[in-house]
Amino acid sequence: MSSHYQLPDLLAICPPKSGPLHIHAEEPKIQRHENCGQRCLISWNFITCRNAQAAIGVSYMCRRGDAKEFEAAMAFAKAAVILEELTNTATVVEARKWTTMYINAFDHVIQGTQAQHTFGKLVNGLKAMHPFVQLIRSLAASVNECLGDLYRKDFLDANTAFAQGIVQEAVDRQEAQDANAKLTVDVYLATRRVTIGAKPPLVMAWSVGGLDRHNKPLDDDPSMRGMEEAMTDLVLIAKDIYSYKKKLADNGAHQNLLTVLMQDPKWGDLDLQGAIDCAGQLFESAVARFKECRANLPSIDEETDMMLSTYADVMVDTFAGHVEWCLICPHHSVFENEESRQKGLLSL
Repeated sequence: MSSHYQLPDLLAICPPKSGPLHIHAEEPKIQRHENCGQRCLISWNFITCRNAQAAIGVSYMCRRGDAKEFEAAMAFAKAAVILEELTNTATVVEARKWTTMYINAFDHVIQGTQAQHTFGKLVNGLKAMHPFVQLIRSLAASVNECLGDLYRKDFLDANTAFAQGIVQEAVDRQEAQDANAKLTVDVYLATRRVTIGAKPPLVMAWSVGGLDRHNKPLDDDPSMRGMEEAMTDLVLIAKDIYSYKKKLADNGAHQNLLTVLMQDPKWGDLDLQGAIDCAGQLFESAVARFKECRANLPSIDEETDMMLSTYADVMVDTFAGHVEWCLICPHHSVFENEESRQKGLLSL
């Protein structure tokens, strides 16, 4: 018999989004992106992003920019989801293998570096490029088209940190198994804030909006950093709440905020409903932090102030759109039926 848990109404807590779904989010574009991945990997028998429908999800989170910028956002989302799916239960060695290929593929395209560990099986006596590398390079090319020269290093640094964080998750998993240890909320969040993959899209937003993040007042401003940190927390909290059911079925949800809240004594003796309620309160607190930091952004000049306002809108679209998409995403399979969705009831 199923147990039912009340989920918080996260969408009602979010500020309003800046507009409707992206004008370039037509089905043919999305379908073309999905088919690209399938063609590259069909002989490899590798899971594609079709189940996650990452490209469609981007239309909920990316509501600005032209067609090229929208394609770039889809490309990064697809690459990130593929890497996450590959390493979800990977050993440390396996995670390092995949992330090394991922980092090298992006570096090769965006920075022109000579990539290592990029080959697969022998074909006619020659080393063939691994299909994973082939796919990631094609996606990196779309990302590169919307990055200005000023932002390429920032993007690669953020993307490398994202991938290395995934290796750290594998290390945490292994250590927890070896020592029968339990993750604390503080340790979990420190890694999860990187592996949620929010920073690379933020760098893309800097580039698209022409926002010079190296400008000293912006780089040093605590409200700017605080706004970005709050947005990251909002994305990860929502994702962990809505993906709990799937993660529980996949791997026991050992690396999920709800599980960590239940096992960290600092947060009390929480059951699952208590952990869900607590995560909802953390989300509400992060929204309040975001609003406060946005209200305290520095005023520099009219043009920069407008860019900052647009950048803040992009972040609202990202975390509110992410919540909106999670509620209907077939990949997470949060709700059993429409009635459960309307009531916000999770059944396990």
